[in-house]
Amino acid sequence: MIKTVDGAINLYVETVTGMPQVVINYNRDAMAQYGLNVSDINRVVNTAFAGQSTGLVYEGEKRFDMVVRLANDERRNLSDVRGLLIPTRQGIQIPLEQVASVEEIEGPNQVQREDTRRRIIVGFNVAGRDVQTIVTELQQKVAAQLKLPPAYHVVYGGAFENLTAAKQRLSIVVPIALFMIFMLLYFAFNSVKQGLLIYTAIPLSAIGGILALWVRDMPFSISAGVGFIALFGVAVLNGILLVSEFNRLKKEGWQDVRRVVLHGTKTKLRAVLMTALVPSLGFIPMAVSNGAGAEVQKPLATVVIGGLIISTMLTLFVLPVFYILFEKGFKFFKPVKVAAAAVLLLALPAALQAQQKVTADEAVALALKNNLHIQAAKLGEQYYQSLRKSNLDFDKTNVGVEYGKINSVANDNRFTISQGIQFPTVYKHQRSINNTNITLSKLSTQQQENELKAQVKAAFYAVLVLQQKEQLLLEADSIYQAFLDKTALRFKTGDVDALEKATAENQRWQISNQLGLLKTDYAVRLNDLKILLNVADPVTPVGSDPVYHLSEIPDTGYIARTPAMALRQQLLERSIQEHKLEKSRLLPSLNLGYNNMSIIGYQRVGNDEKYFGGGDRFSSVSAGIGIPIFSIGQRSRIRAANIFIQQQERELAATRQQLELELGNAAKIYTHHLQLLGNYQSVLLSNATLVIAGANKRMAAGEIGYLEWVMLINQALEMRSNYFNVVEELNNAAFTMEKLSGLN
Repeated sequence: MIKTVDGAINLYVETVTGMPQVVINYNRDAMAQYGLNVSDINRVVNTAFAGQSTGLVYEGEKRFDMVVRLANDERRNLSDVRGLLIPTRQGIQIPLEQVASVEEIEGPNQVQREDTRRRIIVGFNVAGRDVQTIVTELQQKVAAQLKLPPAYHVVYGGAFENLTAAKQRLSIVVPIALFMIFMLLYFAFNSVKQGLLIYTAIPLSAIGGILALWVRDMPFSISAGVGFIALFGVAVLNGILLVSEFNRLKKEGWQDVRRVVLHGTKTKLRAVLMTALVPSLGFIPMAVSNGAGAEVQKPLATVVIGGLIISTMLTLFVLPVFYILFEKGFKFFKPVKVAAAAVLLLALPAALQAQQKVTADEAVALALKNNLHIQAAKLGEQYYQSLRKSNLDFDKTNVGVEYGKINSVANDNRFTISQGIQFPTVYKHQRSINNTNITLSKLSTQQQENELKAQVKAAFYAVLVLQQKEQLLLEADSIYQAFLDKTALRFKTGDVDALEKATAENQRWQISNQLGLLKTDYAVRLNDLKILLNVADPVTPVGSDPVYHLSEIPDTGYIARTPAMALRQQLLERSIQEHKLEKSRLLPSLNLGYNNMSIIGYQRVGNDEKYFGGGDRFSSVSAGIGIPIFSIGQRSRIRAANIFIQQQERELAATRQQLELELGNAAKIYTHHLQLLGNYQSVLLSNATLVIAGANKRMAAGEIGYLEWVMLINQALEMRSNYFNVVEELNNAAFTMEKLSGLN
């Protein structure tokens, strides 16, 4: 580097200890003899050692400066400077040493200034101690041992200056953050009392964060302060979950506050634990990191993890007690109630179960046990069982009383009782219909169980397939994220254009959108499975293979044994029995009666007249037969019943035809997709893996462009995605065949 000072040129090279400089002092008398001036000599020296542009060089549309300077071998030594030829106005060239003295001296390295004042920086790194305490100790020692001249002073900067500035900012940010949290709580619950109740999670979480720093022997730092702000925001979520559930139960009519607290805490325990567990697990890599940036990551992660663990445990016990206190006051907490509440709260975690994981067989068993439709169908069985003896449906018994002048002027009385009875064949057919209704109710339950099994299996394996699809999309997301990162970096350096960057961003966001849709579909499938199983909490399907394999492919011979065909057959049988019942109603009915009366007065008994008073009774029996002379209406019902038999026969044939068609179609779909599945597993999936690996290698080697790389990656990912579509179609066809054939 060349520097001009008072007409002299200093050539210097920076070193660690100082700066050796080549100083050229001009001899102005000698320069005057040759007609030279300082600017001429400076231009020659500058051109020889630094280089000067002498023209332009064109390469197509590009142009470059042509710089001329001495070769490296001719500007290494002090003699090269002294022997540098200077042209004169007389047309001759003389060495530089004839008009200037060239010497090598030791000069100052650098003079730093700030605000027009010179400064000297003394820097050091801190290891094993925090910046705050070491600077405090340094300040004490400097004040006691270092005496500086007037106008000199010591300023502590660097990390300590940043720490001081950050503390000042935190002293403003933290109160604002806490105030905003409280305002959001107030707007959410429209209650200062409940806002303060949830606000108790903040000091509880602060206890956990401070305790975690103490356990790991870490000082308070700015990153730890940021961790506390993040911790406060997450910690109040647990309180929001619990208080919202308590309020919901109260709106539903729960009056006992203790029951509200216990049931609400039990219901939301799993959600509370997940709220704390998810961010805690996410911060574990930061908490144990030892690489670059660990000094920033570790305090932040330690505060969040420790604070969430402690605040979650304390919130589950302290917040319910505070809720009762806010609702009922201190009078609720009598000694007996306090002890009972403590025992219940301590026993609560052990009484709760973790989120249930089920296999396919367990899910089917739970559905058959808990499903409301199955329970309703079984109640239908009990209903028809209760009607088993309703066939003995006799006519009402007629009882009559008469009083007055029946036989003479005296007031007599008469009591009558009669009973009508249908022909016995009617009761026989009614009993047959009742038995058939019982059979129909059982077959209806079997059919609903058959359909429920198919629905549960379809939902269960759909969740398994979605889990596999999620893994595929996550892998695709990592591929395109890496591509986007590289493209963004190369775009900053100007190696790629905006089109490639836009392509990378579009591919990345497309995968992200697909992930969002998949998560929504996954949640919907889990809800469907939860409804089918009729359980309070969601279940998680577990299984290693999302493909459902049939032990055999059923043929149409299985149709006759299915609950659907048996149900249709019983409907036909009942229509035949109803036809017989209507015909039996044309048979005569029977009527039996009994009379008991008084005949007051004289009655001839043999040859004598004998007086009978009110206490003397006369009785008789009666029997009759009912003949359906006017049977037009009944015969119409018989004809209608006969037509209904024909309708049921057609329905039976149509059902058989429909089931055979659906079973045949499902078998074709299953066979076709089973073959496709074999092709994917044997060839296509392995080829997709090879395509991804090969595309990445060729892209890295520069053999293909980004467009070819994107096409190959999308082709491989689409191939793997189509594999899961084939699995879904195969599974659905298998479930359909099992349902139609009754094999499930």
